[in-house]
Amino acid sequence: MNDSDNQLLISLPDIALLARVKRPVVTTWRSRTKESAHPFPQPLQHIRGQDLFDAYEVASWLSDTGRGNNQEALDDVASFAVLAGVSAQGELLFNALTSLLALRALSGSQLTGLDKADLMDAADDQDPDNVLLYRELEQVEPDLVPLARYTDLLVDAAYHPAAAFEKLMADRFRARLQSLSRVALAEEATDMVAAIAAELAAGLPETPVFADPTSGGSDLLMAVARRLSDTEDVVLMTGSHDDDDARLARRRLAVHGIHREQLDVDAAGEFALSRPAVLVAQYPAPGTPVMDPLQILSAVDHIQLQMREDQRAVIIGPAGTLAEPLRGDAENVRSDLLRSGRLRAVVKLPQGLLLSKSRQALALWVLGPAHRSVEDTAKWTMVADLSSAHLSPDVVQDLVGDISAAMGTLAQIRAHSFRFARLSLTRVLLASRGSLVAAAAASSGRRTLGGPEAALRADGLLELLSAPPTPDVLYRYSIESAPDSGPAGTLTGGRPGSGLGQSSPIQDLMEAKHLAYRPGHRIDAAHIDHHDGGTPVFGPEEITGIIPPGSRTISFFTFSQAYPAGQLTEAGDVVFCTGTRPAAFVDTEGSAVVLYPARILRINSQRPGGLQQHVLAADINNLPSGRGSWKRWPVRRLDETERGTLTQVLGELARQRDAARTRLEQLEELTTLVMDGVAGGSLALTDTSVIMEGTP
Repeated sequence: MNDSDNQLLISLPDIALLARVKRPVVTTWRSRTKESAHPFPQPLQHIRGQDLFDAYEVASWLSDTGRGNNQEALDDVASFAVLAGVSAQGELLFNALTSLLALRALSGSQLTGLDKADLMDAADDQDPDNVLLYRELEQVEPDLVPLARYTDLLVDAAYHPAAAFEKLMADRFRARLQSLSRVALAEEATDMVAAIAAELAAGLPETPVFADPTSGGSDLLMAVARRLSDTEDVVLMTGSHDDDDARLARRRLAVHGIHREQLDVDAAGEFALSRPAVLVAQYPAPGTPVMDPLQILSAVDHIQLQMREDQRAVIIGPAGTLAEPLRGDAENVRSDLLRSGRLRAVVKLPQGLLLSKSRQALALWVLGPAHRSVEDTAKWTMVADLSSAHLSPDVVQDLVGDISAAMGTLAQIRAHSFRFARLSLTRVLLASRGSLVAAAAASSGRRTLGGPEAALRADGLLELLSAPPTPDVLYRYSIESAPDSGPAGTLTGGRPGSGLGQSSPIQDLMEAKHLAYRPGHRIDAAHIDHHDGGTPVFGPEEITGIIPPGSRTISFFTFSQAYPAGQLTEAGDVVFCTGTRPAAFVDTEGSAVVLYPARILRINSQRPGGLQQHVLAADINNLPSGRGSWKRWPVRRLDETERGTLTQVLGELARQRDAARTRLEQLEELTTLVMDGVAGGSLALTDTSVIMEGTP
C-alpha cells in the first residue's frame, strides 16, 4: 500500500497517539534527532498549517529507534493514519470505511484485489434492500479500490472487523466528526443503562427483545449486547429510519454478528411492539442531536403511550429536562407523564457522562406499568440523586437493586433496604413544581452502605466520635441580673436619648444607614443544581426549613456569566422572606446566592447602631403573621458593649449547637451501619478493651 497516490499519511498529534506519548515529546524527537544517525522523518505534505508524514516511515523509525511506548507501532499504524489521494473525507469517508468493514464481516473475505464492479456486486449481495451499506459505497465509488485496501489494513491492525469498527467509533472525537460525537456517552453511562435494562428484562415473563426507537442509537444496544454476550437468543431492535446515523447503527450490529430486527417507527415517532421488551433510548439521539425539553419529553411520551404491561423502558437525557424544574408546555408534558403512573424511577447522574459537554449533568428515567390497584393519591415514584457519586461497579449494582425494588409492589419496596433511592408520592412531586430529586438530595447523606465501604465509614465515624471535644469557652462568661432591670421582657440598658435598648422599625434603621437592604435574584430554574460543590442558593424553602440550607446550589461560573450584576451574601447577612409568616436566618459563612422573593438585610459594620444579626433574625422569626410591610417591622437594638459580648456568646453557642447536631447525626449513622452490618453479616464487632486487658 505504498502507491504514491494512496499513501498513508499521519499528523504529529496522531504520531503521539500511535507512540503512546504526549504531543510535546514528538516535537522533541524532531528537534533532537536532526543531526543523529536516525533523524526523525521529514514531512511529505503541509496542509492547512499541519505537517503530514509517511505513516509507515514514522512507524519504522519508532520501531528502529525504540522510541515511544508502543512496540506494535508498525502493526497499529493504519488505525492512526489517513489515506492520501482520495476525495472522500470527513463523515463521507467514515461512512464508507464502516460500510467496507461491514461488507468484509458479512462476506467473510478480504476486499483487496477486487475492482469497483466486484465490490459493488458484493455490496448488492450483502445488502440487497440497501438498508446499511450499499448507498455509502456508491457515494465513494471512484475511491472504492484504495479504500478497500485500506480497510483490510485496518482489519489486520485490529485483528478483526468488529475491533476495527469500534476503533473508528472510538476515534469520533479525534476525527472531529461532530454529528457522531456530540451525543456520545461515557462507557460507565452506557454500562449502567445496560445493567438496568438487563435487570428489568429478568423480571419479564419471557425472554424480551431490547429495542431503541431513536434514530441512530447504537451505543446503548451495544452495551446491552456486551452484558448479555452469553445469552444466545438475545434480540436487538433498531428503528426503521433511513438517515446516516440509523444506517450506521445497523452496520455496527451487523459487523458484530448480532441478530437485529426492525422496529417500524413513523415520522411522528409512533411504533408498534407487540411482545415483551425493554426499550432503551438516549435523548437527544444521534440522529436528532439538537432537541429542546419539550421535544425530548414529547418523544418519551410517545414511548410510554405505546408501552404494554410486559414492557419497560430506560431513558437517559439531560438532567435539566428529566429532573430539574421546568416551565410552560414542557412542564405540562412532564406532569402528564408523572400522572400516568408509568414513571417509576428518576435518578440524577453526575457530570462528565456526556463526553462533548463534561459539565452537563444527565438523568435517568425508568418506565414501567402503572399500578392499576393503587389510587392516584397514593402513587409513588422512586427518586435518587447520584450527582456527587462516582459510577463505580458497587454504586451501579446498588442502584440497579434500588430500581429493581422500585418496580415491585409496596410490600416488596418496604422489604428492600434502599441505598440511594427515596420514595416520593407522585402528587407531592407534582405539587412542588421543583426538582424531582430534591427529597433524595436532602437525604443523600443518609444511606445504607455495605461491605468494605461500610467498614471504612463506620471506622471513620468511631474515630470522629472518640476524638476529644473542642475546648468549651463558655466558662469565661457569667450571667446575672442587670442593674436597674425592669420586669421580664422589658428592653433596658439604653442610654437616655440614645434610642438604644429600644425597638426601631427597619425603615428608620435603613434611613440612618445602620442597615442596608439587598433584593434577591431571579435565577433561571435550569441553572440551579442539587449537589455539593457549587455556590449555595438560599430561597424561601431554605429560610422556612422546608429543605436544609445547602440543598440547592448554582455553579459560580454560571452565576457570574448569566448574572453579571449578581451579588453574593456576606458573612453575617440576615436572609429573610415575608410570606404568610415572616422568617429569617443568619448566613454565617457568606458567599451564597439569595433567590427571589427572599431578601437580605446587612448590618453596617462601621455604624451598627446597636444591631446584632442573631437578634435581628430572632425578632423577624418571632413576628406574628400578617404584620404588614417588612419595612415597619420592629427590631431590637443593644448597647454597644453588650452587643460585642452577645455576638461572641451567640457565636460560641451556635458553634456548639452545630457540633452537637453533627455528633447526633454521626451517632445515628453509626447506629444504622453497625446494626445493619452486623445483622446482615457484612460487619464484625470487636471489643478492643478486652484484647488490651488480656495482653501481657
